Amino acid sequence: MKHAFQSTLWFGLIGAVSVFGSTTDAFVRQTDLATGQVYDMPMTTPGGAFAAPLPVSDLGAKFELYARGTAWDCNIYLLDTKLIYAYAPAATITIVSEDNYVSGDPFSGTYVKRSRADRPFTVTTNVSGLVTASGASAAETSVYYSVDGMDYDPVSYSSLNQSVYPLQHYNLGNGSLVWGPVYHELHSPLLMNGCGQQTYTFVRYAADQVPDTILAQPTLQVWPVTTCTITNFAANQIFSDRIPSVNINVKHAYPDSRLYVQIYSGGSVLGKAGTVITGTERRYGSYYNVGQGASATNVPQDVSMTIDNLSGYASASGTYTLEVISETPFFKRTGERLLSVSFEVQRAISSRGAFGSAEAP
Repeated sequence: MKHAFQSTLWFGLIGAVSVFGSTTDAFVRQTDLATGQVYDMPMTTPGGAFAAPLPVSDLGAKFELYARGTAWDCNIYLLDTKLIYAYAPAATITIVSEDNYVSGDPFSGTYVKRSRADRPFTVTTNVSGLVTASGASAAETSVYYSVDGMDYDPVSYSSLNQSVYPLQHYNLGNGSLVWGPVYHELHSPLLMNGCGQQTYTFVRYAADQVPDTILAQPTLQVWPVTTCTITNFAANQIFSDRIPSVNINVKHAYPDSRLYVQIYSGGSVLGKAGTVITGTERRYGSYYNVGQGASATNVPQDVSMTIDNLSGYASASGTYTLEVISETPFFKRTGERLLSVSFEVQRAISSRGAFGSAEAP
């Protein structure tokens, strides 16, 4: 793109030609600063826009306005000189999260990535095509970079009617910058409760009769950390009869996750594989639903389940542990324990005492 002044610069300069002579005695000399090539173009009109005969390279071109004196004066006078630079600002933003999900075309600059509120991510920005010459306008030397936040509705996970608020803004020149690893900056009381989006925008400043223009604008969705509660059941309970129904409530199950309840013999051991209780498994997202077509959901899920047959998994006396497990793209899909409860089962009844007979001898 040409210098912002190029199409209007010569209006004022050409007006000065009348002082010296007719427009046939005036010309513009263009010198390519990259190759040294010189081109002279006669001025045939008293004013108007001037079209450069040679392309303006990245290093720029020098434009000189000359005019010959009137009547008795045959000298050629240099009236003005301007340096004109070609610039075509370009900007890219790359967001790297542990979740490789992407919606849209990353090469277009407008796409959606996602992460979990407690996990870091990295943003890399790259700007090119600007000029560094002194005297150049702001549109030629920098682009505007901003980060804006938006909090989603914590129940529906919707962005409808939610307000946007600024987080960061800079003027950036040519070059690459790595921002991170960083965590989200959304307005949530706790980091783990973050629920919303951060939008990263590059804007080319208005110039050459072109308004402010968005060059790139990807978005990172941030989903809350999954939490779990259990009711009608307490740790270290002792059961000698049938184990009552157990109610489990999960909030914010990640949109790409596998969720299940397992039981195993013995006390709680982190990472131990147990028996998955039938009917408790939930699968969200295309990774866990291969062959099922598109993802079933792109937002977190709230799940409630009731386990009525726990006695069938703990028929013998001993200690048992009940756990709720979630697998996600984070930690390489290693199961994360959301809840763990150990309890005791005593099936045999023992009695202490002496046996006697009331029968007479």
